[in-house]
Amino acid sequence: MKFGKRFRIMRKRILGAMIVDSVPILNQLRRNNNWTYGLAELHRFPAESWGAQLADFLQTRNFGLLPKYETHDALHLLLGYDTTVEGEIRLQAFMLGNRSASFAGRILFVLGLIFLPELWRQFRQDFIRGCESQSVREWNIPDLLLTDLSIVKRNLANGGKAR
Repeated sequence: MKFGKRFRIMRKRILGAMIVDSVPILNQLRRNNNWTYGLAELHRFPAESWGAQLADFLQTRNFGLLPKYETHDALHLLLGYDTTVEGEIRLQAFMLGNRSASFAGRILFVLGLIFLPELWRQFRQDFIRGCESQSVREWNIPDLLLTDLSIVKRNLANGGKAR
């Protein structure tokens, strides 16, 4: 394996460890959200709903619902960003452009720029996508989980409210 590829893998691993290690600390700072559904309940939602597809998304990755991060995980699915380090930074780029980023998300985005400069162009596209989309900060995502995911995606892309 070439040095450049090994170095990139090492940078992603370091950034990934920073993300994982920060979750317990961030949980102390995060407010409780109004999420009321469990994973089993989401599996009982209509198949095309955002909630059922979120349950499938999490199950295929062997994830459960992480308290205080349920909305974050729902956004990964909605926006099509995987749960990899790169997907996480892409999500934060979108959120920054969308004016919906948390303080921790802004820090993570800056770290992503530092650790993964070869992805700047992609992050810029994700930022622009966020700028052009409906602000997700205004959405009450648990209220939208019964909505067909394709409708929510279309409304997001068209800048319309997902209601």
